[in-house]
Amino acid sequence: MQHLVISYDIACQRRRVRVAQFLLDHGERVQESVYELRLRVGEWPALVRQLNQLIDPVADQWRAWPLCAADSADAVELGAASAHPADRAIVV
Repeated sequence: MQHLVISYDIACQRRRVRVAQFLLDHGERVQESVYELRLRVGEWPALVRQLNQLIDPVADQWRAWPLCAADSADAVELGAASAHPADRAIVV
């Protein structure tokens, strides 16, 4: 499993909504334009290609920071935190 933090600055509202939905399909929003993704091995290259197709490289940008397990364990939150979607999952 690969854990990443991705942020973006998208100039166009329509592209911003598309990028946000794309990232929500792969992870969770932790702030307005910041997402945490947990990807299976091999998913990252395809995600990069798809994300690059959604943005305008002249007007927009995105950044990603890979985190190792130790980094995730040392993460600190302040304020109204939400549970990770997996923590809220209900198995029937």
